[in-house]
Amino acid sequence: MIMGFREIINKLANKPKTKQVESEEYLELDIERGAYGSVAEAPERYVKVCKLKGFADVDNSARELSEGNIVILDIHPLAERSMTELKHAVDEMKEVCISMGGDIAGLSEYHLIMTPPNLRIERGSKESFETSMDRVQKTTH
Repeated sequence: MIMGFREIINKLANKPKTKQVESEEYLELDIERGAYGSVAEAPERYVKVCKLKGFADVDNSARELSEGNIVILDIHPLAERSMTELKHAVDEMKEVCISMGGDIAGLSEYHLIMTPPNLRIERGSKESFETSMDRVQKTTH
């Protein structure tokens, strides 16, 4: 059936301005989904603050790094007790970080930051890690 011009105009004029959409036409968006596709696939990474009280705490920090976490290590407890043990522990942490492809740097006089593989620390200071550790040793004696 062919409509006349007047019928088409009347039909358009009587048509509602907004379109009524049935609820089945909407797609429910999963707001939990992120860059990895879903929450279950997203890696859980944390910034962990640990205290270095003894050489045994090196293993705990190394485990956190291997799980992909960033570790901020408070070395003050061990620095007060034994500078020799502190030096050995920090050397071990440095080897662990480097061997797994992470990074380590001094944050302050008594704090180190260690990153997991493929994450680097931007260094604003020109002072090397070894210089920072020498300064720590001198201030505790």
